Parts: sequence; structure tokens; C-alpha cells
Amino acid sequence: MNGVLYLSMNTLMKKAQVFKLGKNPVVVLPIRAWELISERAEMLEEYYQMSNSKKYKKDIANARASKKEISANALYKKLGLI
Repeated sequence: MNGVLYLSMNTLMKKAQVFKLGKNPVVVLPIRAWELISERAEMLEEYYQMSNSKKYKKDIANARASKKEISANALYKKLGLI
């Protein structure tokens, strides 16, 4: 997912080549470009599912309403980053 955020679709599409297979156009991409497009699509699908989830919206509303605060160090420990 590292490259997904930094490469625009225009950059990826410049690597595409269009051929005809019979009467139908076919797009040929380098594997890495296809992987980046696929990762971006999966990420967008996850965002879409989260945005339509009632539980997710409820959890966000509860978190925003909560006055509980946690320090950065405590969060890092909880996430296993320290």
C-alpha cells in the first residue's frame, strides 16, 4: 500500500498499453501498476464499507462524545509500537 497513496491514476495509466484482441480493445499494464490499482480499489472498498456501517458511525459518535483522553505513549504501547 506504500505506493498507492503517492501515485496518481494518471501516472499509472501512462504505463498502460492498449491493443485490440479481435474487435475488443484490451489494456495491458505492468504487474506493479496493476497491483497498485488493485490495492487502491481494496482501500476504497474498505472506506465505503466503513462509511456505510451503522456500528462504525455509532462508535465514532461515542468516541467524539467521550471526554476520555489517552497520551501518545499509552497509545503507542496499546498498539504495540513501543
